This record gives sequence, structure tokens and C-alpha cells, in this order.
Amino acid sequence: MSVNGKTELDYLIPEIWSASMYDELRNSIMFANLFSRQYEGEIKNVGDTVKVQQIQAPSAEILTDDKQQFASSALTVSQFSIVANKRASAAFEFTDLAQLQSLSFQQQAQEALVYAIRLKMESDIIAGLLPSTSAPDHDIAPASGPLAAVDLGTMRTLLSTAKVPVSNRSLLLSPSYYGDLLNATTVTSMDFVNGNSAQSGVVASFMGFQIMEHNLLGNDIGFAIHPSALQLVMQTEVRVKISDLHSQNKYGYLLSADLVYGYTLADNRRICKISG
Repeated sequence: MSVNGKTELDYLIPEIWSASMYDELRNSIMFANLFSRQYEGEIKNVGDTVKVQQIQAPSAEILTDDKQQFASSALTVSQFSIVANKRASAAFEFTDLAQLQSLSFQQQAQEALVYAIRLKMESDIIAGLLPSTSAPDHDIAPASGPLAAVDLGTMRTLLSTAKVPVSNRSLLLSPSYYGDLLNATTVTSMDFVNGNSAQSGVVASFMGFQIMEHNLLGNDIGFAIHPSALQLVMQTEVRVKISDLHSQNKYGYLLSADLVYGYTLADNRRICKISG
């Protein structure tokens, strides 16, 4: 057999499919795991609703003698609903030959779909984090320049004034704001606090907040929140399904993933947003 040129030589070079996959760089998924899901119940279909009731505390009084009559108040019950009215969905269509390449191919494809729908849900939740703008305004800007300890103090005061529980408060920051804290001496210096370190690149906690860096947030954005601010209901597992496309006159498969979920911002005073 003779080879007359580059084209013929290319025909003799075999294509090699690596058994390993090169992992994609992906965004953080945090809010979906952070917020309360205590009212989840049995959510199976789009439109399923969980109704939550809240009893408002009455005004108390001090009686000064044993003949004085006490006052009573009407029982006030407020209610909000959490409706599973959203379905996050993603799908791949591929040929039967691609499906036969390897089991790792199928696994990577499935993981990519699950990530895609969780990312979509995460973005949707972030869009719904709308803090109270009535006095005192919970949508604030830094006092001056980069995010600093004084700004964390302001957010802490706002939440405490709104009677938000001190325990389990979190502060999720964009990479730019997280970097500001790493440059803040009052946050990372051992003269002021233990546990945070510019050397290790970690700011774990400060002023009662558990601090996390969230790379899905836009530049100079942060949320100080309590898990009870937003109530989330969702299916316990992502549903993954593979279908044969032969009925569409195709030799291939459709791999899909979907998740039914819903949420409501139960109390916008339990969240504080800071943006520059």
C-alpha cells in the first residue's frame, strides 16, 4: 500500500476516545441547600401546595390587684402558601453510537443534566431574594468603598432589629466582596479575630455570620440571611429518564432530568442585601 499525500495519511491515523472526562468548571449551588424545607411534605406534581399557618402573639398586660379584670384579644392567624409551581428541566439528545461509547459518558451526561437544573433553580431563588425596603431598609450599600467590617455590623443590626434569631445566620458574598473581607485587617488579623486568614484565603465567620463565597452572585453583591426567610418545597430527588427516539425515525436517545419545586419568601425582613 502506498501513501501519496497528507489526505491519505490522515485516513490511517486512528481516533482515540479517552475513557476519562475533562470536568467542566461550574458555579456554586448553595441557596437551595440553605433555606428551610421543613414544610416540604409530599411534593410529587406541579401545582402541589403546602399551606403554613402562623399565630401572632397578643399584647400582654400587668395586673396590679386581684380584683382587676384582664383583657383578651382575638386570635389572629396568618397564612401563606408554598406552591410547587415550577419545573426545572434539561435534556440531551444523542445518537445510539454516542451512547455506546462508554458508561462514563452516560454518567457524565447525567451529572451535567442534574447540575443544569440545580443551577437553574439556584438562579431562580437568587432572583426571588427581595429584601424589605420599608423602614428600616434592608437593601443597602457599603458605607464607603470596599466591603468592610462596619457593613457586616450594619447588616447584623438590621436583622437583630427585625427580631431575626441570632443562630444560623449566613452571609453569602460574591467573589469580589469576599476578596474585600480578605483584605480587611479587622476581619483577618489575629489581633481582632481567630479563624480567619488572608494566608489561607478563608473567612469562615464574623459578627455571628457563617460566611461563604458564592460565585454565581454578580459583582459586589451579598446576602445576609436566616434560613427561615424563604420556605422551599421540592421533590426529594431529581427525576432522570432515558427514552428511545425510534418513534421519531431517529436512531438515538433522549436523556432528560427534571425537578418540581416551589418557594415563597415568607419574611423579607429576615434577609439583608448589600450591593455596591
